Amino acid sequence: MAEAKLALTEVGTNEVEIMVFYLDLKAGDDVYRAYYGVNVAKVLKIMRMPEQVMTPPEASHPAVLGAFHFKDRGRIVPLVGLARYLREVRVPNDSQKVIVTEFNQVMTAFLVSGITRIHRMSWSEIGKPDRLTDRYSGNAFTGVVRLEGRIVFILDLEKVVLELDPQAARAFFGVRLKVKSDRQVHVLHVDDQQLVRRMVKKALEQDAAFSVDSAESGADALEQLRRKSAEARNLGVPLTSLVNVVVTDVEMPVMDGFTLCRTIKEDPELKSLPVFLFSSLITEETKHRGESVHCDGQFPKPQTEEMAKDIISQLAALCLKQ
Repeated sequence: MAEAKLALTEVGTNEVEIMVFYLDLKAGDDVYRAYYGVNVAKVLKIMRMPEQVMTPPEASHPAVLGAFHFKDRGRIVPLVGLARYLREVRVPNDSQKVIVTEFNQVMTAFLVSGITRIHRMSWSEIGKPDRLTDRYSGNAFTGVVRLEGRIVFILDLEKVVLELDPQAARAFFGVRLKVKSDRQVHVLHVDDQQLVRRMVKKALEQDAAFSVDSAESGADALEQLRRKSAEARNLGVPLTSLVNVVVTDVEMPVMDGFTLCRTIKEDPELKSLPVFLFSSLITEETKHRGESVHCDGQFPKPQTEEMAKDIISQLAALCLKQ
């Protein structure tokens, strides 16, 4: 389902398809319907509640309702009560559905009250949640958009899974970089998730040769790069003396990573910069999308060490050509 849906949007046009679903939640004696969205590219299947759900171990996160056998992949998949994760109380209904997702090489299922439809839109239409929403939700949302007169919160699935799965979290934050460079490497890392920005900066800067600046969206990164370009012109030095490589996520409000990469490669002053995609959406089946915007490398999260090795290798090769 995911790849078929993803193919409906062209690469580098800053478009995304969001599947909207809802939770019927208790509010005192009343019930209200809250709307949420996820990137279709992360959805494997929408299904009914499994007939058999195994009881979770005592050590599980309180939002984990159990696990079930997902026959399509022959895997045991944890089932998460999304309302419980959001510290809400869901009102049971007959239309409840299970959304099975896969990203970062992890499969997780979420129990929701129902599905509405898929919306195709520009990332520029999706804004960042305000600070009050972030505090209320525990930073559970990566974006917010108005659709058909409703406020829809885009769920930060990566953050949810990292909290629910300690092993996945260790894979992200337990990186021990074993790459050494004999030259200084200035990296601009682009990701809308603060946790991931901190993780990548910490991982790469274990080697003193790496220095990492961060940006929270493609638009923010592009603004920083153009300032760096102007600074380089004023100093009479090449841009690569200030920044050597861009590492970017794909999914981001305002401007996505594909569009950022395409824009860099089409800009006369920026096109020499190598661009690496670092995203939970990258698989062998989807790498052609990054290739179509002429990226220099693609790595699924959390392969930070493999990415660092490729960065060093490519920059060394570029130095030999100069």
